Amino acid sequence: MLHNDSKKCILSICDISPTKFGSFEEFIISLTAKLKENNFEHIVIFRDKPIKSVEDSLLNLGAKIEIIKPSNNNICNVITFYKVIKKNRPEIVHFHFYPVYTIVNYLKLFTNIRIVYTDHMGGKKTKTFTKRSLRKIYYLTNSKLFGIGIDKIICVSNFVKSKYSREYGINSKKLVTIYNGINTDRFQRKYETKKIKEKFNITTEFVVTCVGLRKEKGAHYLIEAAPAIIRKYPNVRFFLVGEGEYKNYLEERINELNIKNYFKFTGNTDSIEDIYSISSCVVIPTLVEESFCFVAAEAMSVGTPIVAFDSGAIKEIIYNKESVIIKNSKLLSEKIIECFKSDDLNIKGARDHVIKNLSLDKNVCNHVKLYKDLLK
Repeated sequence: MLHNDSKKCILSICDISPTKFGSFEEFIISLTAKLKENNFEHIVIFRDKPIKSVEDSLLNLGAKIEIIKPSNNNICNVITFYKVIKKNRPEIVHFHFYPVYTIVNYLKLFTNIRIVYTDHMGGKKTKTFTKRSLRKIYYLTNSKLFGIGIDKIICVSNFVKSKYSREYGINSKKLVTIYNGINTDRFQRKYETKKIKEKFNITTEFVVTCVGLRKEKGAHYLIEAAPAIIRKYPNVRFFLVGEGEYKNYLEERINELNIKNYFKFTGNTDSIEDIYSISSCVVIPTLVEESFCFVAAEAMSVGTPIVAFDSGAIKEIIYNKESVIIKNSKLLSEKIIECFKSDDLNIKGARDHVIKNLSLDKNVCNHVKLYKDLLK
C-alpha cells in the first residue's frame, strides 16, 4: 500500500536483527514517534523479525515493518531495494549498519530519493604502513565510484567524521555529526542503594564496574590493576557486566591472582542503571577506537565517575577529560583510587552535559531536522 500523499515517507533500512530492546531499538522507536509528531510516515526494514516488544512499539506508533535479509551481492541488493522503493515511494532512504560506499547508491539515478547513511565506524587501528595505505586506497577509490548518490553521511562523533579525512583522504561536505543518544529518563541516579546492594548480595563501600567481556573491551587491565586497589581499599568489589568469549580467561586470571572473592560476574542485565548507581566509578579500559561510547554516556547520566582509556571518541564524549588516561594498569589503579578519595562526583555537571549533548531526544530531533533540510 502506498503512503499517504499528504505525508512524507522515511524508509529506514537496518541491517540488524532486533533480539533485545537495546540502544538502537530504542532509537528507532523514538525516531518513529518524533517522525509521527512531524507528520512523517516511517517504514522500517530489518533483516529478521524483531522481538515482540520492539515490533509492538513500532506498530503502535504507526510504523510499517518489512523483513529483508540483504544479500552478500550488492547487485542483488540494488534490485531488491529498488522494488521496495518503487512500492513504498519514500522521499528519504536511510541505511543503518550498511557499508557506505557500494553500488547500492546508484539507486539515486533511477528513483527520486535522498540517500542517508549512519556511520558507526570504530574498530582497531591499522598497525602497519602497508595496511594503512591499502585501506586508504580502498576507501578513497570506493568513495569516487559510489559516493555519487549519497546526500548525507551521519557520523556518530567528530572522531568518526575526522577519520574520513585523516585516514582515508575523503573530504566531503556530505559528512555531518549527530551524536548517539541515550534515554536520560531511564539513566538517572537511584538513591535506594541499600536495596540494590542487597539484590547483588554485597555490603562493601566501594564498587568498581566494567561493562563488556570481549577481549577488546580491556577488562583484563582492570584485573591486573585490582591487587593494588585491594591493598589500599580491601572494602571494594569489582563488577564485570555482560557475557563474552573472554570470560574464561578473565576467571582464570582472577584465580591466579587469588582475588576471586573481590569479583562478581553479573552476566547480562536489564537494570544496568542500578549497577551504575552503586558504583564508585565505571571503568572503560577499551582497546579499540570507540566511535561513540554508550557506557560512558549512561554512567555520566547517572552521575557516576568514569575512568577510561584514551581510545577513539572517548575523550570527546566524556565530561571530565582528566579521567581519560593512556592504556596502563598502574595508572588505572591510581585513577580508581583517586575516585574513591574524591567527594566531588560531578553528578549534576556530567548529567547536564549528557542532557544537552547526548540525549536520545536531542538525537532524534537532529535526525528529523536533517530530513526536513534535505526535503527543502
